[in-house]
Amino acid sequence: MIIVSIANQKGGEGKTTTSINLADGIARRNKRTLLIDMDPQANSTGIFLNSDQIEKSMYHVFNSFAPVKEIIHKTKVENLDIAPSELKLAEMETRSSNTVEAPYILKDALSNLNNEYDICIIDCPPSLSIFTINALVASNYIIIPLQAEKFSIDGIIGLQGTVDNIKKRINPQLQILGALITQLKPQTLLTKTIVPVIVKFFRLFDTTISDGVSVGESNMARSSVYTYNKKSKQAQEYENFTEEVLNELEK
Repeated sequence: MIIVSIANQKGGEGKTTTSINLADGIARRNKRTLLIDMDPQANSTGIFLNSDQIEKSMYHVFNSFAPVKEIIHKTKVENLDIAPSELKLAEMETRSSNTVEAPYILKDALSNLNNEYDICIIDCPPSLSIFTINALVASNYIIIPLQAEKFSIDGIIGLQGTVDNIKKRINPQLQILGALITQLKPQTLLTKTIVPVIVKFFRLFDTTISDGVSVGESNMARSSVYTYNKKSKQAQEYENFTEEVLNELEK
């Protein structure tokens, strides 16, 4: 099972939208896919599940060391399952970080799933919390969604330091697969100025996600952008991005 974290410590960069549509897109290509929602805001979870469907969540993984296998739910998308989150996961941020095994909780909880899924996508919270650290410790790769704006550049410097430390001390196999520019406004001077700066830090995916209403509307409709409007520009862009990710993983 290949594990890919979608991470950026800054909010509003498109992590959850990218996680939802990448996981959905991979599943539609007949690959057994698991989406893990590591964000206490549980936005990925809300796309695929109703709250009354959830008996156990990532809270139970961190609170009582439940295996991820025990909390998985099927979704309406064939080949796509989800390990849900809920708001009370936030209670575990301080409690979990005070234990010796804190960075390894998720990795240990995933240990018996290797043969059941082809790819696991982890939707990380907008912070460098113990949850993001757990995701990076467990992952083979990280994808960084970000907007072409100055504050996004400021945020990725801290993320780069965290990734470097985890590679050095805990997970030497962790690789940055690339950065995905989201909410792109290609004609603005800011975009033309910022993009050359981003490539000094990370490889950029050839695909970008343009600014548009389809993504936001699909989230409101609790669906992927493919299900909501497969003919939209953003749906085609996420299709291209999914192909690009899978091609990179196969190298």
